[in-house]
Amino acid sequence: MAKEKWDEAGKFWEDDHGLLDEGQIAKLSRADESEPLRSPIPTRMISNGEYMPVPQTTDQKRVEARIGELADTASRKLGIDRRAFLASTGGTAAALIAMNEVFGRFFDVDPMEMFEPAAYAQAGAPRDLFVFDDQLHLVRGSNTSSGHSLRAAAQGATAGERYAPSPDRGVDEGGEAWRVWNPDLVGLPMSPSNFQLVQFIKDVYLDSQVTIGLLSNVT
Repeated sequence: MAKEKWDEAGKFWEDDHGLLDEGQIAKLSRADESEPLRSPIPTRMISNGEYMPVPQTTDQKRVEARIGELADTASRKLGIDRRAFLASTGGTAAALIAMNEVFGRFFDVDPMEMFEPAAYAQAGAPRDLFVFDDQLHLVRGSNTSSGHSLRAAAQGATAGERYAPSPDRGVDEGGEAWRVWNPDLVGLPMSPSNFQLVQFIKDVYLDSQVTIGLLSNVT
C-alpha cells in the first residue's frame, strides 16, 4: 500500500501489510476517514486487511443516521460536544436504541441511560455474567525478557528511559512521541512478573468477569 502522510508535516504512515492486492486497496478508504460519526458501535463492516468488507447496508445507514440524531440531541441537553457524548456510556445507549428502532427491539435499554450514567450502570451486565475468553496468553516464568516493549508503549514515559522510543521514530497521529495507551499503567513498576502466572490469575480470574479462559499460548 502506498504510504500516506501523517497530519504532521514530514511524517508518514508505515506500510500496511495484508492480504489485499493493490486493486482491492484502491477501492477502500481508511476507517478513520470514512467514519466521521465515530459511533461506539460500528455501523459498517471494516476490513482487517484480510478480506474485502461488505458494503454498508441500507439498514446500517439508517442506524448510523439515527445515532447521529440522538447524539446531537443528547449532547446539547448535557452541554457537551457530540464526540464526548459518543465516547460516554450515553453514546453506547444511543447506539443500542438506534439499532432497536431499525431492527426491532432486542437490547434492553432505556432512553434515560443516555443521560444518567447511574441508570446505564444499573442496567449493565450482572456480576455473575458467564464470560468465556477463548484466546489468552501469558509469559512463562523462565522468560524474563518478553512483554516489556509492548507494556512500555502502553505505559508511556513512566516505564523509564530504557524503553523510550528512538528519536528518529517521530510522532504518532496525535502528535505525540510516547502517548499513554492505558492511564491505569502509569507509574507502575516494569517487572517480568507483570506478564507471568500470578499476575495472569489476578487479572483474568479475580479482577475481571472471565469465568472460563482458554490459554492458547505461553511464550
